[in-house]
Amino acid sequence: MAAPRRRYLDNTAGQLHVWQWQGSESALPAIVCLPPVPYGGRFFDSFAQAYDGPVWSADLPGYGLSDALVDPPTVGGYTDAMTPLLNAPGQPVWLAGFHSGALVAMEMANHYPEQVAGLVLVDVPVFSGPEMADLRESLTKPPAYLEQEDPLNGLFKAMVADRLDRVAYPRALDLFFDFVGAGEARNAGYHAAANFEAEPAATKVAQPALVIATHSSLRDGTLQVAEWLPQATLVERDDITMPAFELGAESIASLARDFVS
Repeated sequence: MAAPRRRYLDNTAGQLHVWQWQGSESALPAIVCLPPVPYGGRFFDSFAQAYDGPVWSADLPGYGLSDALVDPPTVGGYTDAMTPLLNAPGQPVWLAGFHSGALVAMEMANHYPEQVAGLVLVDVPVFSGPEMADLRESLTKPPAYLEQEDPLNGLFKAMVADRLDRVAYPRALDLFFDFVGAGEARNAGYHAAANFEAEPAATKVAQPALVIATHSSLRDGTLQVAEWLPQATLVERDDITMPAFELGAESIASLARDFVS
């Protein structure tokens, strides 16, 4: 597959930096991918290469090359800002979301039902409820790089050097740069997931949804969301481990291809 094409679309925050993979199987349904905080649209490159059909994604507002939201990030704010992606392929699309991107996918499906054919949700976070209060607060704290001793080398070792047996160096390097690219605003986007009530949104989704639960800390929440979604097909894949969209790219793409076709 050729390298993804890139361009900008206007949105509520200013401009949205968009990635497009054409693929050799142009007859496959178009998939719009919604990335997790703090990554940009190229997070889905391995998945798009494996799917080999038309795939679109974009940098979340405030990450990569997309303009940031004016207000603190919310799932609703991300939904409004990412909406131009729905019009880009020129046909109803399937939405694929991972982690916080899965929440945006559900919200987008509810707000634009005629433009969304269905969902592919992988590892969905559920941070609502009083028992999650401490976690919600910790998620959004800035990394405070100046207060750490050699923080970027530590992150480089964890995200690149220690993964070379599983992720090719150029790809690991791209993900590392995306992760640290927002600087002290790296964790700001977690405010969206941390303050989102997943159950009301999930119960309203009218479209079919493939829910994939991998071997991750989000497993329980993912299983719960699958129960809330009216038309969910749950697939549990303990063989897919972190980083799920690298090690499990082929498996996730195959499951998605079978479900959307």
